[in-house]
Amino acid sequence: MKLKNNLKTIRLTREEEAQITRFLEEDLNIHRFSDLARAAIWEFLERRSGPQSSKKLSFLWEYDLTHGEITAILRGPQKRRLWLVGKILEHGRWQEIWEYLDIRTIQKDLPLLRMNSKTKKHWKHALQLWKKAA
Repeated sequence: MKLKNNLKTIRLTREEEAQITRFLEEDLNIHRFSDLARAAIWEFLERRSGPQSSKKLSFLWEYDLTHGEITAILRGPQKRRLWLVGKILEHGRWQEIWEYLDIRTIQKDLPLLRMNSKTKKHWKHALQLWKKAA
């Protein structure tokens, strides 16, 4: 790999490029090569860190997404991002929520989320309290 403007350049064969293109067309979570590379790096790091990182996340019991895929969705198109932010806020453990979201994201997305009204009301109240405390 050559270093160019602090970016790594990857050279692919035509067959590799065709395989990646097919994968990107089929995968619902990854739309660009940079997302694919980011997800692959996260998955590699998770495998190296041991079995504790492979536990199922509380907000994704029905999906098998890696940390990299979750991060890609949260940085991606609004519709997909809102779906995942809602799942995290409704079903995530406290530690998981803050691993993937921050207060600014919650403030921005909360009005747009389709989620349990009681849970949404609690998050609105929490945001108001935190704003007063700041």
